Amino acid sequence: MEDVCPLAGDAGTRRYFRASMREVGPAVVVLYDDARQGADDPFMDFLFLRSYLEPLLRVPKLYGCDECARAMLLEDLGDTSLEGRLTLFPSEQMHWASKAAWELANWVGPLTVALPQDSAFARRAFDAEKYDFEWAFCVQHFFNGLLRKNPPLWLDRMMGQVRDFLVPRAKYLAHRDFHVRNLMVCGDRLATIDFQDARMGPGTYDLASIMFDSYWDWGHGAKESLAYRVKKTLGMGDAEFWGELTNVGLQRNFKALGTFAYQMLQKGNFRYSTAVPRALGHIQGHFERLAHGEGVIQARHWQKTASEMIKKAIDL
Repeated sequence: MEDVCPLAGDAGTRRYFRASMREVGPAVVVLYDDARQGADDPFMDFLFLRSYLEPLLRVPKLYGCDECARAMLLEDLGDTSLEGRLTLFPSEQMHWASKAAWELANWVGPLTVALPQDSAFARRAFDAEKYDFEWAFCVQHFFNGLLRKNPPLWLDRMMGQVRDFLVPRAKYLAHRDFHVRNLMVCGDRLATIDFQDARMGPGTYDLASIMFDSYWDWGHGAKESLAYRVKKTLGMGDAEFWGELTNVGLQRNFKALGTFAYQMLQKGNFRYSTAVPRALGHIQGHFERLAHGEGVIQARHWQKTASEMIKKAIDL
C-alpha cells in the first residue's frame, strides 16, 4: 500500500483513505469504529447490502475486508460525482436524469421485492421515532442554531401530521441519501455510494431526495423524467403520487437543513452554505403546491435570514 491520503468522510464515524495498491491500483480504505448500533453491525450490514445491490446497480467493488480490524478495501470510483459532471456539462441533464430514474425504479421495484425480511434493512424503517428525531435535529440546529428562533407553532403541528401520513408508507427499500453527490459517474454509468444507512421508507423518498436536491437545480424536463419512471413503477395515480412526494419533500428538505446547519455551526464545514437557500427554495415550492400561503411567506423569510446568518458566520 502506497501514497495513503485521507479523504473527506460522510456524516458518520467512518474514516476514508485513498491508497495506491500494487495489485488493483487506486483504492479506498474504509475504517469502522467498534461501535454496534443495537442489534445491527454497520460493518457487516454494509457488506451484505453491497453484495445485494451489486447484481443490479453499479457499486464499489470489494477487494478485501478484515472484520477484526473493522477495515475494508473498496474500488476507488474517482472524483467525478454527478454534481461535478452536471456542473461541467449541464446540457447532459436529461441523459443522467434517465439513468438516475432507472436506478430509482430498481430500489422501489426488484430490490424491495427480493429483500430478505430478516435483513437489517428490512427491519429498519422510517418510523415515528426517526421522523421525530430528524425534526428535532432541524429545530435545534437550523431554527434555534442558525436562525436563532423557534419554528412557528403551525409548522411544528404540520410536521407531526407529515410524520403520521408517512409512517404507514414505509414499504420500500430506500437508499436514504440519494442525491447528486452520492452518485459517481463511471463512463456512461452511475455508481451508487454511501448507501449504508438504507432503510424502508415511502416509495417516493429517494425520488424526493434527488428531485428536490439541495446540490443541483434540475430542469423541468429532467424532473418529469425522474418522476415518471418512479410513478409508473409504484403504480400510483397523480393525486396520491404528488401528495406523498410533497410530504416526503417537506420532511426531507427540513431534515437536510438540520444537517447543513450542524455541519456549518458545529463543524465549521461551510461547503453546505449554498445548499441551504436551495433547500429552502424547494420548501417554498412544497408550500406552493399545498396552497399554504403562510408557509410560502415564511420560506422566503427563512431564506433571506439564513443567507445573512451564514454570511456572518463565514466572516467570523
